[in-house]
Amino acid sequence: MFLFLAFLALLAIGVAVLWRRGSGTPSGFVPGSDEALAALRLRYAKGEITRDEFLKTSQDLGSTEPPPEAPAET
Repeated sequence: MFLFLAFLALLAIGVAVLWRRGSGTPSGFVPGSDEALAALRLRYAKGEITRDEFLKTSQDLGSTEPPPEAPAET
């Protein structure tokens, strides 16, 4: 009888562990991380997108940072 109860307890623990892994955030994902914004900044720095595209996309991504200053015209 004791072995049967121990087996049920282990089974319940296993189901609970699998349940917790299946829900929530994917492993390696940190809420609030700004990988997309970092990629956007890199594209802007490389000149792949314009300042207006950068500003619009960063707002779409929820950036709370102030926009970069416009480059000085010479």
